[in-house]
Amino acid sequence: MIVFCEDCGGRNFIDPEEVRKSGKPVRCTECNDILKISIPIPAPEKKLASLLELRLGDHLIEVSQTRPSVTMGRQEHNDFEIIDTRVSRSHARVEYRKGQFFVIDHSTNGTYVMITGRKGVNLKHDELVLEGRGFITLGRKIAPNSPKAVHFVLK
Repeated sequence: MIVFCEDCGGRNFIDPEEVRKSGKPVRCTECNDILKISIPIPAPEKKLASLLELRLGDHLIEVSQTRPSVTMGRQEHNDFEIIDTRVSRSHARVEYRKGQFFVIDHSTNGTYVMITGRKGVNLKHDELVLEGRGFITLGRKIAPNSPKAVHFVLK
């Protein structure tokens, strides 16, 4: 990186890693004055989750690259069968795409998603990236301790 001296205007080529390692002040190559340097700290690399656990009562399903999709709805063909008048036959699905997990609503009454630490979202023919942990309810907002709430945890 190039740093100009405030005193003499001299051009100085600085290696940020060397400055970080040594911890010593850096001097101008022309006038020997101490340079004022602000070295950006690299942002920590965000680790993408590779596994999503979905739980409905005692039924646990793991979504990952090997099983990239899980369906939820009122009919038996769904991975999670939820019997309720507000739940559509093929209501919603959770899928893994490009390192992220999405919940996708296909229903008439919508899908409610609560991510811990955030406000709940009511999806209608839309999708949402899942983060951290929380729960999903189909057709309406219900309490997290309901037997019809699908809990999720990213790992």
